Amino acid sequence: MTAPTATAATAAARTDAPVLSAHDIAGLLRRPLPTDEQVAVIESPLRPALVVAGAGSGKTETMAARVVWLLANGLVAPEEVLGLTFTRKAAGELAERVRRRLRHLARAAAAEGIHLPGLSAAEDGGTALLTVARPTISTYNAYAASLVSDHGLRLGVEPAARLLGEAAQWQLASEVVESWTADLESAAAVSTVVEAVLTLSGALDEHLITPDDARRGIDDIVDGIEATPPGTPPRAPYAKVRDLVASLRERQRMLDLVGAYRERKRAADALDFGDQVAVAARLARDVPEVAAGERARFRVVLLDEYQDTSYAQLVLLSALFGGGHPVTAVGDPHQSIYGWRGASAGGLERFPTDFPDVAEDGDRRPAAVYALSTSWRNDVAVLDAANHVAAPLRRPERARVALPTLDARPGAGPGDVVAHLAPTLEEEAQAVAEFVAARWRPEGGRGVLPGPAGAPAPDGARVSAAVLCRKRAQFPVLHRALRAAGLPVEVVGLGGLLATPEVVDVVALLQAAHDPSRGDALMRLLTGARTRLGAADLHALADWSAHLARGLDPRARAAQAADGEPVVADVVDERSIVDAVDAPPPAGWTSPAGRALTPAGLARVAQLGDVLRAVRQHTYLSLPELVAHAERLWGLDIEVAARPGVAPGRARAHLDAFREVAVRYSDATDDPSLGGFLAWLESADAHEHGLDMPVAEPDPDAVQLITVHAAKGLEWDVVAVAGLVDGGLPATRTQGKDGPTDSAWTTGLGELPYPLRGDRADLPELAYAGAADPKDLEERRQRFLRDAGDHQVAEERRLAYVAFTRARAALLLTGAWWGDGSRPRPPSLFLTEVVEAGLARVAGWAALPDDGTENPRTQEQASAVWPADPFAGAGDGAATRRPAVEAAAAAVRAARDAGHAGDAAPARTPWDRTVELLLAERDAEARPRPEVELPAHLSASAVVRLAADRAEFARALRRPVPNRPSPQARRGTQFHAWVEGFFGAPALVDLDDLPGADDDSVAVDADEAALRAAFLATPWAALEPVAVEVDVETTVGGYVLRSRIDAVFPDPDRPGEPGAVVVVDWKTGAPPRDPADVAVRELQLAVYRLAWSRWTGTPLDRVSAAFCYVGAGRTVRPERLLTAPEIERLLLAATAD
Repeated sequence: MTAPTATAATAAARTDAPVLSAHDIAGLLRRPLPTDEQVAVIESPLRPALVVAGAGSGKTETMAARVVWLLANGLVAPEEVLGLTFTRKAAGELAERVRRRLRHLARAAAAEGIHLPGLSAAEDGGTALLTVARPTISTYNAYAASLVSDHGLRLGVEPAARLLGEAAQWQLASEVVESWTADLESAAAVSTVVEAVLTLSGALDEHLITPDDARRGIDDIVDGIEATPPGTPPRAPYAKVRDLVASLRERQRMLDLVGAYRERKRAADALDFGDQVAVAARLARDVPEVAAGERARFRVVLLDEYQDTSYAQLVLLSALFGGGHPVTAVGDPHQSIYGWRGASAGGLERFPTDFPDVAEDGDRRPAAVYALSTSWRNDVAVLDAANHVAAPLRRPERARVALPTLDARPGAGPGDVVAHLAPTLEEEAQAVAEFVAARWRPEGGRGVLPGPAGAPAPDGARVSAAVLCRKRAQFPVLHRALRAAGLPVEVVGLGGLLATPEVVDVVALLQAAHDPSRGDALMRLLTGARTRLGAADLHALADWSAHLARGLDPRARAAQAADGEPVVADVVDERSIVDAVDAPPPAGWTSPAGRALTPAGLARVAQLGDVLRAVRQHTYLSLPELVAHAERLWGLDIEVAARPGVAPGRARAHLDAFREVAVRYSDATDDPSLGGFLAWLESADAHEHGLDMPVAEPDPDAVQLITVHAAKGLEWDVVAVAGLVDGGLPATRTQGKDGPTDSAWTTGLGELPYPLRGDRADLPELAYAGAADPKDLEERRQRFLRDAGDHQVAEERRLAYVAFTRARAALLLTGAWWGDGSRPRPPSLFLTEVVEAGLARVAGWAALPDDGTENPRTQEQASAVWPADPFAGAGDGAATRRPAVEAAAAAVRAARDAGHAGDAAPARTPWDRTVELLLAERDAEARPRPEVELPAHLSASAVVRLAADRAEFARALRRPVPNRPSPQARRGTQFHAWVEGFFGAPALVDLDDLPGADDDSVAVDADEAALRAAFLATPWAALEPVAVEVDVETTVGGYVLRSRIDAVFPDPDRPGEPGAVVVVDWKTGAPPRDPADVAVRELQLAVYRLAWSRWTGTPLDRVSAAFCYVGAGRTVRPERLLTAPEIERLLLAATAD
């Protein structure tokens, strides 16, 4: 629990002379000694400093060690430390690492008899210290939100303004665009305009300008361009220049929509993340009291991933802490890959001057710069390749601070880097699958550590693997190849998720049910594995659809009556093929063309119509429930569970992830509708970067297919980087006659012109002012495009560096000459640089196709059996699994029908039944199986009992026996009721009102009084709960789990994080000592946490849980709790035969 002020003992113990060195602390904690570079950072003076930390160089460890060193030596109090990073995951990891180290250090120092000034208030091994005060470690956005909440009224912003997520922003902008009545003079689609409004609005926030500022700025740019003299002889402006002016004017019209969108937000008292940061930056810059208060509150500030901060965040931080305050920024300019998302170009390299070291006499000098140059992640070969591809970024003309080359850790393995250039995409994907399969083994097998020798992994090691792509469009061919190689695959991110077959089916079903015009979605259902309608039946169904249209269209009836010929073309189709499925033709109907549905086809169409109607009839359900219902109606839950060789939890991974998407959309929007949800999904699918989704941790049970941008911050043993071709990675073509070019801000509805950006000094400049004539202006424009191209290639080089450094030991770099175009694509310069330097083993290198060669992928005649057989093989369509499946089905039917064969059965004797029962009993005793069938509803405590002792749980279900009354149980019940009343939330039925309550004395005994006193001494008693004694339910693995949650509080460990809560379970007994008992009890917390998350729509990573052992005065927070799939696997294991 975080206290508002430092403890008196800690404050009094501050000293400028450290008691312990970084090495001393590492020794007490029994951790490896820090390197000299790490020591320099850990023990650096309380002055501004920049730490350039390469990929995998241990920056989180070093930051945690610095905080521990500062606190242990009493240089600052815990609550005087502010740490900011970008993700809740990173913030949680850093906070937990600091807490754990402080606790262990306090115990170790006490054991050694060492007095630590910063821990002098600690009692019981440091527990008291950690519950009194902790550092504030949060995300940048959460910190900005806390400033707005505390000071927003100074700028007229309501502290309680609602925060809009991406889905809610999209919905609001869509409403603005669709209701706009003025002429935008744009041919862009509605979805494109919506995206432009959101992008432009976000850019204005990121650079702290208003729509009016932008409108005037665009006027200035246009005036400067149009002021170019006509020259001698006079010339009209070049066409591309005229296009540039037209694009700028179109963006001015977009600003009107941006203004309307912002007005809608104001009317709804709502803000998005960009608004929060912009308001916080203005508060810091324009309200001196805010900056003074934050500087007094936080004596030490640590900024993580500083290279990804936006211009508004830079203004915020420099205004608050830029006057010589002790700020340590940590980052890597080589990993600055989010320029497209607002990260400020060059922000990290400007840090020493933005946060100068100010001497007592007022003299300013650049902040100190430190480096962490040892890679603790990558083996030698991987690191060599990454360093080589990043080498041009370290050139003096590009780097304004010294950027060291990463060195391999002591004892690093040799590593393995393999290069492969294939003829076609399919052959590239096959090479990727073979590489990964050779080094990865599924659960129960043995991983193979990468390397030329293929050395086996240590016992119990699980090799993780990922395939990284520049664009999501690369996913399908790679997904097919990996699956064909027998590898389980997890597609990470919403965009990739929408391409997985089972999710495509769910979306198609929802689209066809919602919108009768979505014949494209219906065709997916008609021709898919379930309906399998053939060509003849499709023709007949189309005829029936036309027949329905003619029946409704009087012009069609008149035309047909006039000449007796059927009218098919040029008729307004008022009925779609979806309607035709809803109302199929009667049996025996034949079209004028002589076509009719086959009996099997008619039955399947009718079945599909029933499913569509069932979906429509359930649209009253919440979106997550409707998605789940559609999934069951189409049989997808059974289909994925029946996949051979795939565990049930893994088979459902994509369906569960899609349902979570529906949950997040519903939580983020005011009035979630099926139509809005489907439109939002299409927007996410249409844009390369998609919509933000949380990225899962590397999963050793599956190969992850993920974009490079989403992979940042993650690592795997084995990594394949696919699509290393010119125009792929890098996305900007480098090998054309003019070299790399990029249009940058000169095109694009949502692009904010560089001259209006706050970080314009770090971006290429279009010097339009002062051009001598139109030709000179055009030459300047072309020069700008080349400069912008070079700038973009540098961004792509950083992206390649990030991709390469995700691999610990094995890295595959691949490309293919032939993609979807008519010309071969040369290999990426990033691939050829590594190969030409001799830093990769070349496993295959296809020759450059001869001039005039046609794309073999377009020459090949694609063929497939139609209708597709769901049991067919991947090659020629042969039904490789069908005979086995049909034989198994026949065996089941035969077994089911046994005993009904009539006179073939022999005469039975009275002993037959007895013998059968005895044999069945013998078989039952010899075969492990569930002793009873689990009920459909289970309480959380029942799940705990099931996990603890399956056999005892089954016996209790079969023959329930009342629990023996005990004083302890009654005391626990009384205590829970008292706490409920203490928080002002009495139960519906009071304990004393229950039957039999008067039979025994219910006076408060000494033990009960001690419990109440102990509770009042806990930090929880001083907090205001969110909820007390609440009943919630959630479904896991087909079972409804019921939970009675004691209390939910705003999480005191994450004060600046909106919505973060902690579920607390009161325990009146002693904490368990056996690790097995601890694990079983933590299962109960995991169920509570999951239930609260789903019931309230709070993201799971914002819900933590704790046991409060009241009598012992201890609060225990498990380091990790099980997730829904893990709880489901536990239930399956506990109930398996």
